[in-house]
Amino acid sequence: MITATLTLEQRLHFFSHGGHKIMWCNYSKSSEQEMITLLRKAVELGKTSGDTLNILSDFSSTPKCPEFNKLLKGYGKEFHQDGVAVKVAILGIDSPLKRVVVNATMAITRIKNVKLFENREEALIWLTA
Repeated sequence: MITATLTLEQRLHFFSHGGHKIMWCNYSKSSEQEMITLLRKAVELGKTSGDTLNILSDFSSTPKCPEFNKLLKGYGKEFHQDGVAVKVAILGIDSPLKRVVVNATMAITRIKNVKLFENREEALIWLTA
């Protein structure tokens, strides 16, 4: 079996869809440290983009990441309060328990316009609506 490692540029970049600028953050199959590094780069890129953002993130096959989750809560709240993130679509939250945790976190932090999706196509439709 061949395992391909994605570069930072493949994991984090902007693309256009339906006339909207979307930030792609691919955390799939990453270690906790890789996820933290990617999150910090995404925040830096998002803050310097000069635009409001629609964000599409994939968390398929990721480990439990307490430190990452703590950082994500803080950055997510900051992005939403500052008006940087308009909508965030999340892929790869496949277990019922993970879904409950994510939804509870959004409720506790009062972050709105974050939705979980089964596939990329549905997420892109919602992000560009």
